[in-house]
Order: sequence, then C-alpha cells, then structure tokens
Amino acid sequence: MPHDTPHEDWLSAGEYDSGTAAAVASARLTAEGIPNRMVPYGPRNPGCSVWVPPEWIEKAKALLSQDAVPEDELTKLALSYPPPDDAGDLK
Repeated sequence: MPHDTPHEDWLSAGEYDSGTAAAVASARLTAEGIPNRMVPYGPRNPGCSVWVPPEWIEKAKALLSQDAVPEDELTKLALSYPPPDDAGDLK
C-alpha cells in the first residue's frame, strides 16, 4: 500500500507494478478530464497507485478497465496495411 494518500478522501482507481504503467493510466484519466494523482509505494517498491476524488471513482475504474484501443480496432488497423514487399525475403 502507498505510504500516504494525495488527499485524505481520495480513492485508489488502480494499482500498477511500475510508475510507467501508472503514468499511462494517469494520462488516460487526464485526457478524459478526471482529476488524479499518482502515489508511489515507496523507494524499495516500484509500484504506484492512481488516486481520484470519490465522485470520479466509478468513471475512472470503468475507463481503466477498458483496453486503450479495442481489439477489433487493432485488428482492423493491422489488416488495412499490406505487408512490406520484402517481407518474403526474410530468412
């Protein structure tokens, strides 16, 4: 658990194994207008939580539970470009 909270009534919207993963989650929340703070676990633990005000917790958790880009959209994008001409030359 984090050693302190950004504001005593804020809630954790997600816990992450690294500061980088938490920064991505924080950026997604910020892009949607959800106030948030990253709270590191401590110097010996690289994990980090992302905290939001209580009135935003449901929206934040719903957003963070979704893939950043839906799988069907990734597939559509991947299939919309032909492979490079020299792809068959790889050995």
